[in-house]
Amino acid sequence: MAKYVGLMRGINVGGNRIVKMVKLRDVLTGAGFHSVQTYVQSGNIVLESDGDETTVRTEMETLCASAFGFDIPIILRSEDVFRAEAAACPYAGPDGEPLDGRLAKFLQLTYLSALPDMSMLEDVLTRYRGPEEVSLQGAVLYVYYPEGAGRSELANHLTPKKLGATPTSRNWNTVQKLLGMLAG
Repeated sequence: MAKYVGLMRGINVGGNRIVKMVKLRDVLTGAGFHSVQTYVQSGNIVLESDGDETTVRTEMETLCASAFGFDIPIILRSEDVFRAEAAACPYAGPDGEPLDGRLAKFLQLTYLSALPDMSMLEDVLTRYRGPEEVSLQGAVLYVYYPEGAGRSELANHLTPKKLGATPTSRNWNTVQKLLGMLAG
């Protein structure tokens, strides 16, 4: 049985598209997923399944649409891929701590549903000049927001229309918590 991390996009923001984690766990467990765990209200899921990644993601999205009444994009990663993506973070050391005394809450990983359209990403990064540091590795944008993501205009440009792939971001502390859940 394989472990997966599911990252839901665009739920529980500003009182819209509400998904209660208790109901989400019940829906997924009722559908046959195992060891379903959630972390905070932004739709972070760790679960086990015998299915392959595409089947698991499709089933999760279908179940959520039926249970909650709206489509919810889910970025799904196998345990190995999720661990490798975290380990590849250029702004964190081998111990998982952010480099150069940076605060973990200012470090985000923007997980993409697919490789971004490079010309679109370059256009975003060329048009926007700010204090952020951005590194793309595979289907993850590693972004250090020295003034916080909430104050950054770059965060507003990381959209499906501007990247050619569906993004969802998690801060470094959440990534570390999900890694711990995978180990448990």
